[in-house]
Amino acid sequence: MRRLALAAWALVALVGPALLGPVMAARANGVPQLVKLTYIEGISNWGPKDAEGVLEFSFAEAYARIDVKNLPAQAGYTYEGWLMGGAGAPLKVGAVTVSPSGVGALETKLTGLDRYDYDTFVIGARGSSAPPGSVPADRSIAGRFTVLSENGTPKAGDAGARPGTLPDTGERVGTSTRERLGRTFTVVMITGGIAVVAVALIRREKRTR
Repeated sequence: MRRLALAAWALVALVGPALLGPVMAARANGVPQLVKLTYIEGISNWGPKDAEGVLEFSFAEAYARIDVKNLPAQAGYTYEGWLMGGAGAPLKVGAVTVSPSGVGALETKLTGLDRYDYDTFVIGARGSSAPPGSVPADRSIAGRFTVLSENGTPKAGDAGARPGTLPDTGERVGTSTRERLGRTFTVVMITGGIAVVAVALIRREKRTR
């Protein structure tokens, strides 16, 4: 009986962290945001108007993922993602490599992030004459956003901060909040049940002595 109890506790120790790992990681990510990228008059001035994409980012974890489509490669140009707006200089997120069919992606850390008041993301097209270290004058798709608070609501009351519909870029859709909550509940139930069984076995062993 003692062996059964020890085995149950060992199962809790082994399975618990493995199951809780994704949940804790999701919590540590802060508030991930999705921004729809389209050709926006007044910002965009270059490239196909049917190009579109999605920016996923988290300032808390300093990461960003960019997915684009209908943005074919152009000779002599490279595509770059930039965070703009706020009280400081723009921040280069990274270069986005696209295929001949116009599909591209980038997943990277946000290096040099020292403020959180950005409100615009732009895909710039850098030509050979564009000065380095600055946002290219030729700008393709873009998206506006408001940084979300910890409870997932816009800090400035901007109802459009999280778009209702995102373009299909062919990439796997991330886990929704409801799915993460369901997974968390399942993990708690499983680990809690294992712990209850272990305690019951120990008490039963003590009564039989």
